[in-house]
Amino acid sequence: MALEIRFFMAEEDERELLRRLEPLRLELWPVLSDPGFSAPLVSSGTRLVEPAYYLAAGDVTGYPIKKGPERGKWKIDEVVSPVIFLQRSLPDESSALRSGYFWAETEAAGDNARTGGKPQALLRAVRGLQDLVKSRYRRSSPVRGLTYFVGPACARAGTPLREEGRKGEPVVVYR
Repeated sequence: MALEIRFFMAEEDERELLRRLEPLRLELWPVLSDPGFSAPLVSSGTRLVEPAYYLAAGDVTGYPIKKGPERGKWKIDEVVSPVIFLQRSLPDESSALRSGYFWAETEAAGDNARTGGKPQALLRAVRGLQDLVKSRYRRSSPVRGLTYFVGPACARAGTPLREEGRKGEPVVVYR
């Protein structure tokens, strides 16, 4: 079963999130990495530059890309590996903030008797992330049945919010 949390975060919210995730000792992996890449640990001083990352709670499994412009790079297998995928909330060309999301596969694929399930470190990180977002972030008014979580700094800034995608609907903070 997969977990997905949709959100809007300003840079200040991202720094606060990384600071709160620091005790969990998660590794920060880019979506595509070079062979032999060594991932740094998440800390309050970590700068997020790429639009998407993986937060890994253990050894990751990957595969090489064999065709296309990214040939030779490695991609993490997100279903098998104990990772949380982070798609950042970034501004678009009209200065509206587009939505981001967390995604994690919380159950092992295949026969759990043989694989042993996902590591406790990942489940603890997912639970901590869920608790943090649900307790500190404000909810949005529903948009086509989806509710978004809006970070405290993002809600204070008053930046226009839009769903991710070509026809992203405007999103309004609920309370």
